[in-house]
Amino acid sequence: MRKTQMALAAVALVASSAALAQVTASGSIDLGVGTFNSAGAPGTNKMGVQEGAVNGGSIFTVSGSDDLGGGMKASFTLQHGFNAATGAISNGGNVGADNATFNRQANVALSGGFGTITIGNQLNAYIPGAAGTTLPGSMFGAFDVAAIVGSGEATGGGGNAGGFFTRDAITYASPDMGGMSFAIQQQVQGQNASNYAMTAANAAASLGSVKATFGWIDRTNTQTSWTLGASAPIGPVTANLRYTSSDPAGAAAEVKQWRGGVSYALTEATTLTLQHATNSGAGNGALTSVGALYSLSKATSAYVHYSGATGGFAGGGVYGSAFSTAGKGGSSAAVGIVTNF
Repeated sequence: MRKTQMALAAVALVASSAALAQVTASGSIDLGVGTFNSAGAPGTNKMGVQEGAVNGGSIFTVSGSDDLGGGMKASFTLQHGFNAATGAISNGGNVGADNATFNRQANVALSGGFGTITIGNQLNAYIPGAAGTTLPGSMFGAFDVAAIVGSGEATGGGGNAGGFFTRDAITYASPDMGGMSFAIQQQVQGQNASNYAMTAANAAASLGSVKATFGWIDRTNTQTSWTLGASAPIGPVTANLRYTSSDPAGAAAEVKQWRGGVSYALTEATTLTLQHATNSGAGNGALTSVGALYSLSKATSAYVHYSGATGGFAGGGVYGSAFSTAGKGGSSAAVGIVTNF
């Protein structure tokens, strides 16, 4: 009798577990050895173990979903950014503010035929509009951080002055509508409402293999920006081009930026990239990036990278570290490995 009761309890436990949301863990670790040759911070001829050249940083994600029936689904995302070189909290929107455990994302969502509504700390809606046409094999940390996150004249006019993630946000994302989609996001309550009130949006359209994306963001008392770009593959070559306009609050002048590049699939495993960005900010800064990404497996890749800046295009060093100050230049190089799990 006792054995029967234990067996029934085990069956009940399994049935209860099966009814819970399906949960998965994933992430990436991105580490390499880099050198800086800088006219400004962080100094001249620095070398060290660094992280984040390909994916913008190392991350750990726990996510789950629950099928509600009728085509509806509930889901959640908890995402932590960290520096794999030191183990410290890093690579997230709340670093420096409160060292939040889930500094990148901590949100819940409800989706169905109407689209998706997400509430909580999440990716800023401007980012998909600004990065939606990124080249295959792009060295994310070295090029795109400078070209996306920089604000105003001081850091290159990238557009999003507040970073990649937005706390206290509500986002509506439309379903796919024949190759077109859009999303709009509102920050409803920040730690300091006067500084963190934000509205952002993005839109995307695809025509065959050609893709175009648009992003817009308005951070109260900080900056308003918009960006429009497109990418298209031509055989083994993919090309992209993007224009961004950033208007800082106050008397600072509007910054206009052009960036573009090409990637070439040299072999099935090897992708080469060449990218360049210019802006109208102080010093008319420019940033050039070249790199090679080699797939060792479906999960792991090795890379080598070089970037150089002139005229004060900051934020563009290896792994996003600044290597150029106004009116000065710098360069960086790296070799490393990134593995996804």
